[in-house]
Amino acid sequence: MVKSSYSKGVWQIVGLNFLHNRLLSLWKLAGRLDCVDLEHGFYLTHFSLKDDYETILKKGPWFIGENFLSIRPWEPDFRPASANITSIAVWIWLKKLPMEYYNPEALLHIGKSISNVLRVDSHTAMETRSRYVRMCVQVDVDKPLATAVLIGKFEQPICYEGLQRLCFSCDRIGHCKENCPYTIRFEPSPRVLETKEDGISDG
Repeated sequence: MVKSSYSKGVWQIVGLNFLHNRLLSLWKLAGRLDCVDLEHGFYLTHFSLKDDYETILKKGPWFIGENFLSIRPWEPDFRPASANITSIAVWIWLKKLPMEYYNPEALLHIGKSISNVLRVDSHTAMETRSRYVRMCVQVDVDKPLATAVLIGKFEQPICYEGLQRLCFSCDRIGHCKENCPYTIRFEPSPRVLETKEDGISDG
């Protein structure tokens, strides 16, 4: 029985042939893999072997370069044009983090206090960078992003990489401050015209 799933690249939409070749290299499947471009950044993947399908869904997270693939089982009546992906993966920087926290256990604990950790930069994990920590976390695009995390007695700022459409009013992703739907805007009051009743002078 052929199993199917669909995937979406978060930060860039790649060509079908490129994606197919990269998935074959990444997944190292025992059976056949077929890909179909569903448009709007979604791709349908068919697995000839059930074991391959179940392995791909259970393992991961999966990346092509630094682009996270959101992989899910096929859903009946799936419509790419109206599909809603509420969570995405983003890279964050923790600048000038004290060196005593540069170990896998501490970094994972810090990351989990921010969100679900998908990956820690390999250079960070090997402690070859001392200027900042870089990790990939999964965030809900409908909720405000954390701007800092409390580590011990100090507050560590969080920098988000590549979020050009981050609203600095509500801290959500997907729109800019000028078009924020969560900001209450007060319209100026209608201009009040002063009038005088008939028969009453200015005195």
